[in-house]
Amino acid sequence: MGGLGKFFNAFVHRVIVATGILIFSVVYLVDISSLNSAQDKLMVNPIIWIIILLYPLIIWKEWKEWKEVKQSADTGEKESDEVDESSAKLSKKVFLFMLSTLIYLVLMNYLGFLIMTIIYVPTLMWILGTTSKKVLIILPIAFTLLLFYLFNNLLGIPIPSGLLLEGVL
Repeated sequence: MGGLGKFFNAFVHRVIVATGILIFSVVYLVDISSLNSAQDKLMVNPIIWIIILLYPLIIWKEWKEWKEVKQSADTGEKESDEVDESSAKLSKKVFLFMLSTLIYLVLMNYLGFLIMTIIYVPTLMWILGTTSKKVLIILPIAFTLLLFYLFNNLLGIPIPSGLLLEGVL
């Protein structure tokens, strides 16, 4: 029964993560509904609607899998604890990914794109399992500078500099 409890916890984690993504998507959909230009919503709207439409399918699939594990536990079949543990680790990574992204988006207005991206990218790399210190330092800096150059100079799209760097705070 211990394996079933672990799976149920992983099931709950996956449902919570899926629900968090759904809530974030709906809030974002409501937020962008105030945009005047249809072109501003062109790429975002379809993706958000796909997330909303796939949510029940994800919940149904997770519930069906949980019922199968419960049935196999009731009939005495051996359960795979490794699968349960890796599933729980994956949902923890997804939760940390979402939390990091939320913090990144909130703090970008205050600290700016450069500072936040140089912090955000290695954080995500670490969450996903990168252990090389050289990669965690060099790649985010190079990636951030490349994005900054691309958007600021080649595309002419201004990047948020943040209230801190603008001297407003």
